[in-house]
Amino acid sequence: MFSCFRLLLLAAPLSAACVTVSAQTAPGAPPRPHTLAVRGTAFQEVEPEWVELLVTYRVSDNVKDSDKAKEQEKALRNVLPSFNISPEKLVLDNLTAYGYGGFSKMGNSTVALTRVYRLRLDKPAVLNELIPRLVQTGADNVQVARLENAQLEARRQEVLGKALDNARQKAALLARQLGQQLGAPLAVTEVTPFAGYRLEEAGYKRKEGYQREIDAADAPVPNLRTIRVTSTVDAEFELK
Repeated sequence: MFSCFRLLLLAAPLSAACVTVSAQTAPGAPPRPHTLAVRGTAFQEVEPEWVELLVTYRVSDNVKDSDKAKEQEKALRNVLPSFNISPEKLVLDNLTAYGYGGFSKMGNSTVALTRVYRLRLDKPAVLNELIPRLVQTGADNVQVARLENAQLEARRQEVLGKALDNARQKAALLARQLGQQLGAPLAVTEVTPFAGYRLEEAGYKRKEGYQREIDAADAPVPNLRTIRVTSTVDAEFELK
């Protein structure tokens, strides 16, 4: 019998070196006479310099007998040296307990324990090998919680410039089709993007019984995550 283990992954279908631009006509009010309004966009995939994972364990146990929870934490900490991860990179982020029995909780010593550990990886390249090992320790959920790169703001400025170039290129093309010449930009507005990551799910199945291990035939290998930097601008150009 199989129990389902689900891993949240950030979608990253392109390599970090790829930069793609596109543009579409800006929505909203029509442009002023003798002007042309366009929308330019650009994006870039940036490799993270470090990653934070949230590793969740859930267990129903007697509050006086937490051996299973202790074994899970010990197994988790034993994985770290294999990937040259310092022990201080792992911290207990959250601990919750839920008692069973309704009004008779005072006489019921069985609770559901949930422990969430935060693990920082300074070498994101080990992520693909690390995740299956974390699952083997009994983790119920592993989630990529944070991606960081020290040059992220510089990359945002670079992509913003590419979005404006994209808008100018499209405006020039449209002006030629209209038999006009493109003049100077009269107004440029940056469109604030949605500040969030798109998540996709990759499922793992873990055998229950004498052995608790990953069924390799059913476990897809996750790809490394990247930070997607996007920029969108609305620009209005003069027509000559």
